[in-house]
Amino acid sequence: MATMITSECINCGACEPECPNTAIYQGGVQWQAPDGAMHDALSNDIFYIVPEKCTECVGFHDHEACAAVCPVDCCVPNPEIPETHEVLLQRARELHPGEPIPDDAPSRFKKAEEAPAAAAAAPAAAAAGAPAAAAAPAGIVIQAAPVRVARRPGTGKVERPIAAVLRTPPPMFMGELPGEFDEILASLGARRRHIGSGAARLGFTLLSVFQGVLGALPDGAKRRLEATVGDTRYFSAQLATAANVFLNMLFYPIACIVIALLSPTESFFNWGIRWWLALGLFIAVLEAMWRMRESVFRGIPIAEAPMRMAFYGPLLLPIASIIESMCGRRGVASGVGFDGFYAGQDHFDEKIERARRYGEVYELDERDDAYLLRLEFPRVVPPTSLGGQLGLPREMPDYEYDLAVHGRQFVVHGRIGDQRVRKITGVAPAFPPDFTTRIALGSAVSGFRHRLRGKTLEVILPKVAS
Repeated sequence: MATMITSECINCGACEPECPNTAIYQGGVQWQAPDGAMHDALSNDIFYIVPEKCTECVGFHDHEACAAVCPVDCCVPNPEIPETHEVLLQRARELHPGEPIPDDAPSRFKKAEEAPAAAAAAPAAAAAGAPAAAAAPAGIVIQAAPVRVARRPGTGKVERPIAAVLRTPPPMFMGELPGEFDEILASLGARRRHIGSGAARLGFTLLSVFQGVLGALPDGAKRRLEATVGDTRYFSAQLATAANVFLNMLFYPIACIVIALLSPTESFFNWGIRWWLALGLFIAVLEAMWRMRESVFRGIPIAEAPMRMAFYGPLLLPIASIIESMCGRRGVASGVGFDGFYAGQDHFDEKIERARRYGEVYELDERDDAYLLRLEFPRVVPPTSLGGQLGLPREMPDYEYDLAVHGRQFVVHGRIGDQRVRKITGVAPAFPPDFTTRIALGSAVSGFRHRLRGKTLEVILPKVAS
């Protein structure tokens, strides 16, 4: 009988490379006849076996190779196509005309015929004193381990023992440092800027004192300034915004009183000055509610809400630019220009997901003693009409990757390991089969240590001690 694959197939692909006749094909993929003609797939959902090319491994193995590696026992004889040893042996010779296949070639049929003879000979050998066991060296006892066979309830189907699942250790590369990732990260300590000169220390101290004023800057400007300073002791975007809100509670009332005193009819000691004071407080409270409207009206935590600017914030942008230039560049981050595009009528492909396929979504955080790199791999399979035919998952399988340090560059080479997904790289938009990202480092590093968490590659690159 020709072998067939049942609907229990999980599309693991273990059987395809084992077939000596290339009779097994992935679902949705056309199969090729011995004369070179192409034919439509016999199944679009699971792997399938072409009966015209299957020899049940006669001529090559004494067992069915696909059934031996199948983890769910879905490669079984097809009762509708009964075939004899002679027919299968002749087919093997036709499929491999250049290979000599003798009459006594391996065959599961011969193995089945030899099994009863071996079983009948076993009692006779035991009665004769088991010469095989007697041939063992003195002091060594040979004992056959009992074989336990489990059957699936209700079907009578024999289950193969399932081996323990082994966890694949993370790959190691040239230049990889020993030790656990978390331990190395903890040894780096918190982000701290090492200040050498007294003038620089004075400048950063003044920045810390006046960060409440800079809290009026727009959200993006404050985040850039925090990344540039690289030390929250001297500037924190969140703390600066909170300090600026409370500072405006003093600044706006004082500004309103000053405006009132410019009028010759008002005096600081007049009772009417209290209305100007109240106006300043009202403006400060109203602006604070507007800047933190997500937290005030929607209950979003302040740490997760945008840190919006005060109305005079744009006036401070030149000062922020001067501070950034004096502090120097501290890190590199990638970005995308727009959200995405529609492919067809229903599919939406995010721009950031497209950038991940090219290795362009990463963040390099520079500390004084190390670099911390976070690079995002693709998370979803791109939309394509072949996805349904090939049975592709929605979630992107894990990428294979290579890491290396070349001088003052860190190189990440990522590639698609899943062969099913790799087949659509030529038809899906902006979907290369692999990518190479080269990240420039300002200082020499002594090596690196990496880990993969979900779809994010995290790398520690300790700097060479100067």
